[in-house]
Amino acid sequence: MFTIICKHSLSQKIFGLSIKNSYKMSTQCYVINLDTKRRIILPHRTRVRLGRNERTAIQDVKISRDQIVCIADVKKRKLILKAVGQAVSGCNGLALTKNLVYTIGHKDIIELRFGNHKFEVNFDDEVEPPKAKKPKPDFAMFNPKQKQQKADSIEGLWEDIDNQELMIFTPTQCEAKNKIAAFDIDGTIIKTKSGARFSKDHNDWMWNISDIPKHLKQLLEDGFKLAFFTNQSGVGQDAAKIKNFRTKIENIVNKLELPVQVFVALGKKIYRKPKMGMWDLLETKKNNNVEIDRNQSFYVGDAAGRQKNWAPKKNKDHSCADRLFALNLGLKFYTPEEYFLKQKPVPFKMPDFDPRQDISLQQYPDISCDKLNVIVMVGGPGSGKSHFVKEVLVPKGYVQVSRDKLGTWQKCVKAMEENLQQKRNVVIDNTNGDKESRQRYIEGAKKFGADVRCFVMETSLAHMRHNNKFRQLTDNSHAYVSDIIIFSFNKNFQQPDMSEGFAQILKIPFVGKFNDDSLQKIYKTFLVE
Repeated sequence: MFTIICKHSLSQKIFGLSIKNSYKMSTQCYVINLDTKRRIILPHRTRVRLGRNERTAIQDVKISRDQIVCIADVKKRKLILKAVGQAVSGCNGLALTKNLVYTIGHKDIIELRFGNHKFEVNFDDEVEPPKAKKPKPDFAMFNPKQKQQKADSIEGLWEDIDNQELMIFTPTQCEAKNKIAAFDIDGTIIKTKSGARFSKDHNDWMWNISDIPKHLKQLLEDGFKLAFFTNQSGVGQDAAKIKNFRTKIENIVNKLELPVQVFVALGKKIYRKPKMGMWDLLETKKNNNVEIDRNQSFYVGDAAGRQKNWAPKKNKDHSCADRLFALNLGLKFYTPEEYFLKQKPVPFKMPDFDPRQDISLQQYPDISCDKLNVIVMVGGPGSGKSHFVKEVLVPKGYVQVSRDKLGTWQKCVKAMEENLQQKRNVVIDNTNGDKESRQRYIEGAKKFGADVRCFVMETSLAHMRHNNKFRQLTDNSHAYVSDIIIFSFNKNFQQPDMSEGFAQILKIPFVGKFNDDSLQKIYKTFLVE
C-alpha cells in the first residue's frame, strides 16, 4: 500500500487540494483523457496502472506500460499516485519525481508524459452529508432492540493484476505465515440463500456449513494464514459485476471478522484453477517474502470430480478443478464435507488424460516410401500433427500444404498438384476429419500417379484439450482454439478406411519433448477443469 507523503508544504498548493471541500462525499472516481475523452474508472482503494496499455489505448512508445500507479480513495476524495515508468510524468504542469508518492484531488490534471496525454481527475456524485441526529443514549434500558455495533471492521486493499485477469483483496491486518489454510468460496465457504446455483446479488449468500467461522478462527489461532481462491470468469470485465462481487467479498470477510486474503481469477488464463497462477503469485509476491511450507498447508474445495449421487440426491460436481489445483501444487486436499464435517472420502473421477505420464517414450513408426506420394494428415486441433509435419516430414523433403497458410481447400489442392507435377512429395497438414475432405486430395493425387497415404494422430480428445490449453498459455503467436471447435471435430470425425483409396494408413502417436524445463513443468500439470 502506498504511503501518502506530505513532505513539502507545496503538496496541497501544487495539487490543488481544497480543505473546504473535505466534507463532500463521492460514489465514483475516474480519470478522463482530455484528447480522446476516454474514461477510465478507478475503483475505490484499488491499484490501477496507467500507461501504454489497453486500459488507456495509448501507444506512445516513450512511456511505459505501467507509467503511473494510482489508488483512489472515493470516500476521502483523494487520488494517491506514484510515477514509476521510464518517461517523466507530470501533474498540473509540474514534473513528478519518480517513485515519490503524491496525493491529488478533484479536477487535477495528470500528464502521463510531461505535457502530453493529459487526464483529468473526477469524483462524481458529490453530496452534502445529512446532518447528524442527536444520538439516543446507548443504554439497553432506552434501546432494548439495539444491536451492539462492531468496534472494528476488516479493511483492505484491492489490486488488479494483468489487466483484470486477477483481483486480489488483502486486509490491512493480514500477516504473512509459512503455512496456508486455503479454501474455495462458492460451495465451500458459502452457498446461496435463494437456493439458486448462482447468487442473485451480493447479499444472496449464507455459510455453507454453520460453524465455518469457528473453524477458520481456530486455524488463525493455530498459526495459519487464511486464503480464498475462486474462479469467477462470469464476472469478467463487467464493471458493475466487479463492484458487486467486491462488495460480496468484503461482506464475507467482515462477517468472519478474520483477515482473509482473497484471490479472484476473472479470466481463463494462467490464474484460473486448476492452473497454479494464483498460488504462485501468493508464494512469490503476496506473502511478504515468507517461504510457504506446502507440506503443512492444505486446500479445501467442492469441485472434486465426484459423480452423481456421491451422497443421497447429490448432483455430480461441476468439475474437478479444486482437486486438480491441490494436486498440481502438492497440497493435501479435502472436500468441505471431509474437512468441516469429518466425513469419509467418496469415489471421484479423474480426467481421462494425465499429463504427468512420460510421453517422450513414444516412438514414431517407419514412414519411408520409395514412390511419389501424398500424405493426408488426420487429427484435431492440438493433436500434434503440425509438430509432426515440421519435425519429421518436412526434413525428409515433403512440401507442407496447409489451409492455415493458403486459406481454402481449393488453393491447397492446387498447391498439391503443382508440387506433384514437379515430382515433389506433399503432406496435407489440415484436420481432414471427414471422408469428403480427404477425397479431394485423393482424386487430385491420382492424376499424377502418386500414392496417397493417411497418417492418423492417435491423440485423445482429453489430450487435445490439454495441448490447446498449454499452447494458449505459452504461445501468443498461435490462434486461440476453443473447446467447441475440438468437440465439433470429435463429433463429426469419420475414421479413415482403405476403401477411400489410400495406399497405406498409419497411426501416429503424440511424442512430447521439451528443451525448456519451465515449459515442461507447466505441461505436466493439469490444465483442464
